Amino acid sequence: MNDLKPRAIISAILQKKNKDGKILIYLQERWKPKISPTYSGMIEIPAGGIDGYENVYNALKREVKEECGLDIIKVISDFQSAVYEFNKKDKSFVFKPFICQQVLSTNGGLPWIGFVFVCEVSGIVKVNENEARNPRWINLKELKELIYDHPEKIFPLQLPVLKYYLENHQKKFF
Repeated sequence: MNDLKPRAIISAILQKKNKDGKILIYLQERWKPKISPTYSGMIEIPAGGIDGYENVYNALKREVKEECGLDIIKVISDFQSAVYEFNKKDKSFVFKPFICQQVLSTNGGLPWIGFVFVCEVSGIVKVNENEARNPRWINLKELKELIYDHPEKIFPLQLPVLKYYLENHQKKFF
């Protein structure tokens, strides 16, 4: 039995519309050669850890800002309840992300389990060079070609997420 405990993370599918009203998705190249050499150079979406007792939405905003310099202006098709405060020390709430994800095995990575959100963003990309490089916005046709023609280029944790997004984006997110 493996003693590694799952690490809670968030991932963000960032989107914006171009001048023609077409949806663009933000991708970057994972670049962590010292701590994640096996997966450095693969295409990914922004993601990162949730700190202990950190509100998942605060983690989402923090990680997107830290990794690519963008500001989340809207989380699409999610749900979050009010924060219930039972006494001065016990607080909780419920939320519904776009989809959840989990690593079942990995080649030198960590046992991530996480929550994926679809977000509209604003600002100018300023990638954190300690985590990523080669940022780009691609349209849905390009995303489809990447997923189906070159799945080996996508970070394994996020391939099923991006495939699910592509197959379901029109159903309830726009």
